[in-house]
Amino acid sequence: MDLGFERILQVKIPVTDLQRSVNWYRRVFGLRLAWEFGEPGVVTGAVLTDDAERFLIGLRRLDTVPGEPSLAGFDVVSLGVPSVDVLKALAERFDELGVEHGPLFDRGPGGGVQLDVPDPDGTVIRILSPFGQHAPFTGVEFGPDGAPTFYTTPRLQLD
Repeated sequence: MDLGFERILQVKIPVTDLQRSVNWYRRVFGLRLAWEFGEPGVVTGAVLTDDAERFLIGLRRLDTVPGEPSLAGFDVVSLGVPSVDVLKALAERFDELGVEHGPLFDRGPGGGVQLDVPDPDGTVIRILSPFGQHAPFTGVEFGPDGAPTFYTTPRLQLD
């Protein structure tokens, strides 16, 4: 069913140190500061974007977020790149910048290749190469060693 949505426009990430995170996202992903927001005299959030404004990353001071969520180790968003070569070039860029990142990981048939980059708070930004052709549904189960096993029948009960 097409409800008219075009894309996910923004993801908002809670951070412990807003200035540090703004600087990190700008340096690592080449983003620009588009907006700041807050209370009188105090900046509590920022929005960063790429030059073409294809996506927005909102950063919000953790102490102003209800429930103070912890996303360390969690891949809260995936950014897409047009090829594995671009992904390899990004990994090289991160190495040159001294930015921690995971290895290139082949996600199996139709799943593309991924590269994970934790931000200063440990929230993972996942970068994915294009997906290949795949079935309308694919289940993936990761074993203790991280190796994927694929299945074709959903395990979730669908209404």
